[in-house]
Amino acid sequence: MAMSPTAKMAKGTGKVTAVDKSAGTITLDHDPIAEAKWPAMTMAFKAEPSLIESVKVGDEVNFDIKLDGNAGEVVAIAKK
Repeated sequence: MAMSPTAKMAKGTGKVTAVDKSAGTITLDHDPIAEAKWPAMTMAFKAEPSLIESVKVGDEVNFDIKLDGNAGEVVAIAKK
């Protein structure tokens, strides 16, 4: 997956609050993400099916997101 010239990477920690396989999203209640200048919040992120399959609601996770503008996509996720 090629990154656009404005895209950057960020790391976060949080808790999985929803997994929507049909929409291709993982919803995370995450701590502040400094690289994105985001406060702590709950939001849905697009993710590849293999990443979606690797977590379930209630999992505490560390994750990497690709930021492009105001949008973020989970590109790696691991249970704590």
